Amino acid sequence: MTGLEEDTLRLKAAIEFGSEYIYTIRNGGLGPTLFVDVETAERAHKARKELPSEWEGLRVIVIYCKAPPEESLYDPNLT
Repeated sequence: MTGLEEDTLRLKAAIEFGSEYIYTIRNGGLGPTLFVDVETAERAHKARKELPSEWEGLRVIVIYCKAPPEESLYDPNLT
């Protein structure tokens, strides 16, 4: 798949599914895959219900980045 074809599919996905997601096309374990990157686990849960598992000959996978735990500035060893 050429870069132009990938760009066209990503634009088509944004029009069809919404521009609030980030779309990437890569080869996955089951062939060409559309990765849909969402912000949070809650949005991923919603997107997995709404998006098809296959689209335009691509497998669809919803991913998100788990936020690192917030670190406290409190250090009990300093008291």
